[in-house]
Formats: sequence, C-alpha cells, structure tokens
Amino acid sequence: MSFRLSRRAFLGGAGAAIALPYLEAMAPRTMRERAKAAEDRGVRLVWMWVPHGIIRRHFTPSTEGTGYALPSMLQPLEDVRDHFDVISGLHNRPGQGRYTYPDGTVSDDGPGDHARDTGTFLTCARLRKTDGSDIRNGQSIDQLAAQHLREFTPQIPNLSLSTFGGYGGDSGYAPVYQANISWVNETTPAERERSPRAVFDRLFAGFDAGETALERERRLALERSVLDGALDDISRLRGRLGTRDNQKLDEYLEGIRALEVRLETSEGRAACEPGTPPPDSGYDFPTHVQLFFDVMALAFQCDRTRVVTLMLQKQGSVHDHLSVDGSTITANHHGMSHLENGDSDIRRIEAINHWQVRQFGNLLRRLQASEEGDGSTLLENTLVCFGGGLDGTGHSSGRATGDLTPQRSGPVHRHTNLPILLGGHGRGTVRGGRHLVVDAPLGDLYTSMAHAAGVTEVARFGLDGTGPLSGLG
Repeated sequence: MSFRLSRRAFLGGAGAAIALPYLEAMAPRTMRERAKAAEDRGVRLVWMWVPHGIIRRHFTPSTEGTGYALPSMLQPLEDVRDHFDVISGLHNRPGQGRYTYPDGTVSDDGPGDHARDTGTFLTCARLRKTDGSDIRNGQSIDQLAAQHLREFTPQIPNLSLSTFGGYGGDSGYAPVYQANISWVNETTPAERERSPRAVFDRLFAGFDAGETALERERRLALERSVLDGALDDISRLRGRLGTRDNQKLDEYLEGIRALEVRLETSEGRAACEPGTPPPDSGYDFPTHVQLFFDVMALAFQCDRTRVVTLMLQKQGSVHDHLSVDGSTITANHHGMSHLENGDSDIRRIEAINHWQVRQFGNLLRRLQASEEGDGSTLLENTLVCFGGGLDGTGHSSGRATGDLTPQRSGPVHRHTNLPILLGGHGRGTVRGGRHLVVDAPLGDLYTSMAHAAGVTEVARFGLDGTGPLSGLG
C-alpha cells in the first residue's frame, strides 16, 4: 500500500482535533524508521495514590518470588496477577518527622505525617514545615519524566488528576502539601484536574482556536459529539485504509463516542435545555473514578500524553459507597485510620483498602483491553505504580508488623515498608507475577520507571535515592 499516514496524524474539524491511534498505515518501512517508531511509541507512566496506608495483614504475600498465594486483599486481582508485582520493603524516609540528611544534619519536624505522606510521595524530598506561603518541596518524578518526554507529547506532557477539591492543613503544614502529589518545581504544585469531562475536552475538543467558550458550551448543551466536526476527514480516511486499520479506527472512534455518551449521561447533560450550561459533574464517586480510567486509556491510546498521576481519594474521605456489617461507611477515613474504635475501624479500613485494590485492578483491565497498532496492549507498554506514603500498620502501636493494637495516646505513622503494587510491563522491562522483598528507597523504584520510559538522564531520584531498583527487571 503506497498510502502513508504520519505518526502524528489528526482528524480535524470544527471544535475537534482528534489524534489517531497507531495504524498499519503508519508502519515504518526502513530499519531506521522502525527504530525511531519504537522509540516514539514509548512507555506510559501512571502513579495512583491512596491515603492513610493499607493494613498489611491481608495485603502482603507470605512468600517471595513467583507462585505466591494471593492474600485476601489481593484476591480481586487474580485474573491479572501476572501483570503486577507486589513490592515490600520500600521506604521514603524524607517523609518522617525526624530525618537525618546524608551529611549528618538532623531535622525534626514533629507531627504532620499526613501532609508528608501526600507531599513527599512523588518527590521523595523534605518539606519545609510552614503554614504560610513560603512552601518548599521538590520536583516530583512524574513532572521530571514529563519534562524529558514532552518532545513526544508537547501539547499535554502530563495529566494530574484528582477526584476531590481543596484540603486543610496538618500540624503546621500548609494545605497545599496535603492537596498535591505532583510538583512542577520546589514551590509550585501541578494544577489538578477534577473533571473527566474537562480532561476529555482537553484531549479531543480543546485545540480549535476558532471555537469560543460560548460555542463550546452550546455544542455540549446540544449534545453534539466532538466527532461531528471530523466526519469529512473520517470519511476520506476510511477509503484509503485497509480492512484491519478500518476496524481499528472504528473501535477507537466508538470508544471516544461511548465515553462521551457516558460523560453526558453521568453529568445529566441530556436533561439540560439548549443554551443552559450543564453541571460540572453529577456522577457518584465510583463512576468518577471509572471515567478517569477511560479517559486515561484513550489519552494513552492516541498518544496525547505519556504521564498521568491520580489522587484516588483525599485524606478525609467519606466512603458512602461502601458498607461493613450492613452499615454504610460514613465516618472520616482519617479518623478511622487511627483505629481508636478497635475492630470496628479495622474492618472498615480493610473494606476501603479492598476497594482501593479493586480500582487498581480495574485500571489494569482497562489498559489490557486497549490494543496498540503492533498488536501489543497498553498494559504491556505501561507501568502503573499504586500505593501511598504511609504503612497502614503504622497507625497502631507498631510493636511488630501486623500489630493492629490501637494506641490512643498517639498513633505512630511509618514511612517505611510502604504498600506498593507495580502494574504493567513497560515494554518488557518488568516481568510481573512476583512478590519482591527489598530494602530500598522509594526513589529507586521511580528511577527504574523513568529508565523504562527512556528517561535515562535520571541517575537517581530523591534525597535517599541510590539508582535503579535492583531485581525489578
């Protein structure tokens, strides 16, 4: 076939700029072109953060390596067990209250582990303890990776997603520390996007300079699809593609339209009168999360971005979509995490942890269902780091791993033995299906993830970083 498509081909039209997925018509002809195409497709990186740690007694496998028995907390991942690793023993000591710098200087900032959990999870840096404007953190690994990968996705180097809005301070730390995991630099958190609809429009309907804000709102109110403006381009393209490419194009466009319909239905747009601005969101929390997963997958499939962070919940979440012993969980997640109500809090926290793990599995399945142009799946070409900056057992007396005895006089919050799962295969750089037991800084895992994405300029990451994580490949 003589017809060739650029790797960066778009379907254009009024209010739309729709990037095409990888098609056979984009296939390189020469060895040099094939090498460049492999580099261009690259590895995608995702970080999914959850608050307050995870109670480890039903989370950590009892044996190392492959063939381990799935503990009950990981049972929802049985069908994807070969596509993720459990990593035990990672620590993020810059998040501790008392920290000794490499030069021997000691910093003791006292309480504030929840702010340090969020603020240092992706920076592995030391926060300046302040409740004013003189904040200081470090650049987060997602922003560092996006900075190096922006040549491939210049318009949207990364997406920073969150299911919640603002948040309060913690023990003398400014609210900004608890509200953000992604930091552009030492003093600037990344702008978080809460609305799946806004992300969808940014990906597929945000690059027409001729469409005003009023025209955009009118289009949404009239329930016009972003695809409507590209129908002529779509029709012309179909006549030049082969059977397999046409099938792949159909699946891709159907995926865009299906997500668009779900957004419209979930947000109540069908009930809006023409000309009436629709509500920002009207969907429940689980739907909110799933819509973000769908948007992520489409963004990766059409290579609009390669780096995504998602704050799955905020630290004071109320889980009114979950129940334990027949009662809906309406208590504050942070309050429950201190286990002051003993077994009752333990059962509720474990129900929350179980739900969080299921969401990790849902994202892996969504990526596994999306095929690349070379026949591989998004999951094969992505790395998904799931977890948080606190060990859930640290919310107890902490006399031994798995000790869940409440300590009413002041719980201990650990930034060691973090609950971390690593999903995907990063184009063959990670095997999956293992329980890895290490004693290493969290930043070493991030260095390995960056290297898998081709960002080899990062020799080590974080205050404690030493280099790539040994044994991950």
